[in-house]
Amino acid sequence: MTHDPPPPKKAGIAALLAVAIIGTMVVAIFIGFNFYHADTQRERQSGQVDQRDMPKTPTDLQVAPPRQ
Repeated sequence: MTHDPPPPKKAGIAALLAVAIIGTMVVAIFIGFNFYHADTQRERQSGQVDQRDMPKTPTDLQVAPPRQ
C-alpha cells in the first residue's frame, strides 16, 4: 500500500497566514462599525444631528409643511 506524501509545510503556513489576515480584517471592520455606531448614537442622544442627515425638504419628515 502506497502512502501519499504529506503536503509541503509551506502550504500549511500559507493557509494559516491567509486565515489570520481574513480574521484580522473581520475584527477591524467590526471594531470600526462599533466606533461609528457609538459616534452617531452620541450625536443622537445629544440632540445634534450631522448636517448630511438633516431633512432637506419639509416632506423628509413626512409632516405637513408649517403654515405661514
